[in-house]
Amino acid sequence: MAKSKLTLLIDGNWLLMSRLSVLQNRYADDEKLCNDLKMMMIRSINIVLKQFSEIDNIIFISDGGSWRNKIPLPSFLQEEYKGTRHPDESINWDAVFGAYENLQTKLKAVGITVCKETNLEGDDWVWYWSTKLNSEGTNVMIWSRDKDLTQLVNVDKDSCFTVCWTKDSGLITVHTEEEEMDFFFNEAYSENNQIYHSIIDKAKDIKEINPKAVVVDKIIRGDIGDNVLPIILKKSKTDKMFRVGQKDIDETLDYNSDEAIDAYLNNLLSQKSYKDKVDKSIEDIKEHFKYNRQLVALQKDSYPPEVLAIFDDYQTYTMNKDIREVENQLIAEANSMGSILDII
Repeated sequence: MAKSKLTLLIDGNWLLMSRLSVLQNRYADDEKLCNDLKMMMIRSINIVLKQFSEIDNIIFISDGGSWRNKIPLPSFLQEEYKGTRHPDESINWDAVFGAYENLQTKLKAVGITVCKETNLEGDDWVWYWSTKLNSEGTNVMIWSRDKDLTQLVNVDKDSCFTVCWTKDSGLITVHTEEEEMDFFFNEAYSENNQIYHSIIDKAKDIKEINPKAVVVDKIIRGDIGDNVLPIILKKSKTDKMFRVGQKDIDETLDYNSDEAIDAYLNNLLSQKSYKDKVDKSIEDIKEHFKYNRQLVALQKDSYPPEVLAIFDDYQTYTMNKDIREVENQLIAEANSMGSILDII
């Protein structure tokens, strides 16, 4: 099997929704909307491939629901993961997702690796493939605006890298000490060095982050969009409830260590601004921390065995980035009914 040097992991649901937001309300006809939506998605992929010519492989990823909804809720919580999301009733979702499935079928037919399974989110596939590909010496670019995925950025000084990118958010990479970069970019790994710096030159807008901080912040402070609730709410003098302040987050916290978690929480709750002012007991806070960790942390320990078993059927990929035939098919379909894409 041919081995990729740089694989583009496409967050298909993000791509779908971001392009739909551009096209919706322009059409009275669902069929025209759906054909132009598929065309815009393919053209967007081609733009990325032209900008980053180093990409030699595509893996297209699609949501299939979430196993996280089946995690038992702590007794003090009421709503499940992402339980507050409601679809826009003005959109014909049957038509949109039918078109999305059709696009995935077309991509499969031309040899693109497409991943979708019941109860697996796009985040799960991105974790699986970025980790697996890096372990095999393949560099990864994640194409998505999902902040959760930035926890996966990585520069392995012995091997390769994973970065996130979108046009509007720029290139997101890990903050690495200079001596580590020197070790990584040595003569033995000159090819990865060349690819990495070529991507940086083309991306222009570069952001360095601490991936662990992404996880720690969401575990402790929560995320309204995903209905991940804060583990602590503290009462102010006016009886308003607030999350843990950003300045009180330990971005270096080992969130997999019970000892480290206990030490951090005990220290936090002993502070004057938190002592006797929080919304639940220390035992419940610790339970909530571990519940949020399973929702948020993209790591092997978060997954139940039956979910990990699904990945066993995806041990290989077909190295391919050629989607010209799909575009040609969509052009023919668009020409048969008229398209507004040329004027957008």
